[in-house]
Amino acid sequence: MFLFLSIYPIGILAFLVHFFRLAPEARTYKKGIELLLLYQIVFSLGLTSLFAFIGLTYLAEYIAQYTEWPPCPFEQQLANVNLAFAALGFLSIWYRGLFWAATIIGFSIWILGDGIHHFYEYLVLGNRSDGNIGVPLYTDIIVPLILLLLLFLYRRSIEEPSTVAGENKNK
Repeated sequence: MFLFLSIYPIGILAFLVHFFRLAPEARTYKKGIELLLLYQIVFSLGLTSLFAFIGLTYLAEYIAQYTEWPPCPFEQQLANVNLAFAALGFLSIWYRGLFWAATIIGFSIWILGDGIHHFYEYLVLGNRSDGNIGVPLYTDIIVPLILLLLLFLYRRSIEEPSTVAGENKNK
């Protein structure tokens, strides 16, 4: 679990190193939000999804025991979904714009749904294992909310003032 959790601060650290290596005049709010979002997509979405794929594929028994859920064939299908989001996270290095939005929105719907299911397992079925109500629950809620907030701030930072909703561009 430590390796998995270390991905989040490493992503922040990588962002900070990149941002402060920029020339001072290039360190703008817009560039900061763009880089922070990029590093969160690559690390908090892409790399964690890759690790989840590896865990679900090669450590399925351990994962089932950790979550106190019975092992089942759907674990490999879930692993494949993680692999797909890992690929999208890494492709976000080269593809930006609406690709980022689609990747983050799809990931957020999925992961927030997982968080709701963890909470359901706790409330209805009494599953209090660390793999259900611990780190997975917290990250399934916090990570998508951070990604969605950063996406909102990024999209807002790249809009021209004359294209803000409700304003006429020809004024």
